[in-house]
Amino acid sequence: MKKDDILIVEIIDMGASGEGVAKVDGVPVFVPFAIMGETVKIQLNYCKKEYAFADIIEVLSSSNERINPRCVHFGKCGGCDLQHINYAKQLEIKRANLINNLRKIAGINPNVNEVIFDKEWEYRNKLSLPFGLQNGKVAVGFFEKNSHTIVPMKECPLHGEWAINLIDCVTSWANEAKLSVYDERTQKGFLRHAVARMLDTLSLTIVGNSKVLPAVDLLVSKLKAKFDNFEVYFSSNTKNTNVIFGETAKLVYGIPQKQTLGELKAQISPLSFLQVNNAIRDKIYEKVCLEIERNSKQSASEENQVSTEFSENQPYNNKSIQIVELYSGVGILTAELALRMPNAKINAVEIVPEAVADADKLMAEKNLFDRVTNICADASEALQKLFCSNKNGNNSSMTVILDPPRKGCDSVVLDAILKFAPAQIIYISCNSATLARDLKILAPDYLPTSIIPFDMFPQTKHLETLVCLKKQV
Repeated sequence: MKKDDILIVEIIDMGASGEGVAKVDGVPVFVPFAIMGETVKIQLNYCKKEYAFADIIEVLSSSNERINPRCVHFGKCGGCDLQHINYAKQLEIKRANLINNLRKIAGINPNVNEVIFDKEWEYRNKLSLPFGLQNGKVAVGFFEKNSHTIVPMKECPLHGEWAINLIDCVTSWANEAKLSVYDERTQKGFLRHAVARMLDTLSLTIVGNSKVLPAVDLLVSKLKAKFDNFEVYFSSNTKNTNVIFGETAKLVYGIPQKQTLGELKAQISPLSFLQVNNAIRDKIYEKVCLEIERNSKQSASEENQVSTEFSENQPYNNKSIQIVELYSGVGILTAELALRMPNAKINAVEIVPEAVADADKLMAEKNLFDRVTNICADASEALQKLFCSNKNGNNSSMTVILDPPRKGCDSVVLDAILKFAPAQIIYISCNSATLARDLKILAPDYLPTSIIPFDMFPQTKHLETLVCLKKQV
């Protein structure tokens, strides 16, 4: 095989990124937008001895799972991977990929629940759009897959009508104000990103290569024509970096509003992390609460040598338990745990100061500071201090919650957990490969008691997974 070869192949499997997989002379060939069972004509675009990549020229024999994508940008925009596959099959592919990673990387034969899901479309509460140029005019869009080429957007079905209105406001503002677009090569130009979050109200942040945001009044007037209630921030980012935000986000219009987050209400900084799918976030957090309650009741039963059956409707009135929550964000899960478990003591650790400030406001509003301590620190450093201060304590009622970014947990965090030996670990992951890697490090001290996948990101290759692990004795 060599680059530009044209071949006819059968797709025999699905890859980790939702692409089809064929084999030519025993070498795997990855074919985006192909589906297992199809026969396709392809052109090779990248070849090595161990694998190759190809583009589809024509689908010669189509799978029954193939459907027409809803979005006109699908295939060009890098945001979605699976719109060409019916939704039930998407869930099957994602679950199979999770199982495959757990077997190959973690070395376990997992019992994985069926995927829990909610809405297929219009589920995202956050939109992050880079600025670019099209025919000499400012446009916003998504990056083409594996590139920094802008695909100009008018709509996105993952977000809903609010995104259409926002894109219209921002692009018309930028062009009427005659604003320049940042060029990564020359590091000149102003507009970098428009980042928006829509919960109860809209929060828009313009990221620019300058110290001030020009034409604010014009932007506000555009937004007022489409939105009843909103706030506008400006984040100055003058560095040569792929990081979207600058160090701060300054409010330039409006008053920060409290947003509904499950059963809670809280202010959310533009710089704070928040799960993009409200419904799935709430389902995951509910499961986390139930698992900690279940483990605590079982521990109490074992200590008293009394066998009791756990009921999800049974009120929680058990003895004090200790919870360390790492990567705790704005504190939604922290607050839910504290409200449901009056005897819980929670140390919540988050490195982003704005997120910790949001969490402090939430705890103050709910009068939870007698049960919750928010710590602004690196996870590994905070963990070492917390565990050293409690090294002589009884950890049989301790739960550690992990919700790391896609890169997974640092090895120093996992090493500290293993030394401290809490009774239970709850791991929330958005990357099954790094999840499997970390589970292998935690074994054999900790083995999964449940593995529950959640479709946080329909139409994409990504999957959220909740794993509950128990200390082996």
